Amino acid sequence: MTMFEELHALATGATLTMTVSADEETGRMTVNVIPRPKKDVDEPALTKALSLTATPQEFDAGFVQALRGYREVRHSLAEQAEATKEVLEAAKLASVKKAGDAASKVAKPAASARSTPAAVATSIHTANNATDDEVENESPVPAATSGGASLDLFG
Repeated sequence: MTMFEELHALATGATLTMTVSADEETGRMTVNVIPRPKKDVDEPALTKALSLTATPQEFDAGFVQALRGYREVRHSLAEQAEATKEVLEAAKLASVKKAGDAASKVAKPAASARSTPAAVATSIHTANNATDDEVENESPVPAATSGGASLDLFG
């Protein structure tokens, strides 16, 4: 590919800013290719600039290959970032499901731990069979209701 074909391929993934400066004393120049992420599309970590310093002849010989290598690495990093994002989203969904399942398991034993009419009747029977000394030391047992009817505690 030519230099402009490589720049075009790179620019399809991000808006590019290029700066070129020259050092007259050394005969070298610096070219910076700076990608700017597209709004809400690109990862900010992929905005690392390509900065090259060489003679004009070296740029003529190797700038296209340097752009190609940069584009391919940047593309690979973008794919890795997207894959990581997908893995994190899947882990988040799995965590939410696991938390929901754990919450429903906790709710079921709590519901079964409530007093049943048979348990209330057993405690009442025990209280009725206690001796007078034991009854004096205990607080009165409240009346329990089952289906709206009161239980007779003294009968």
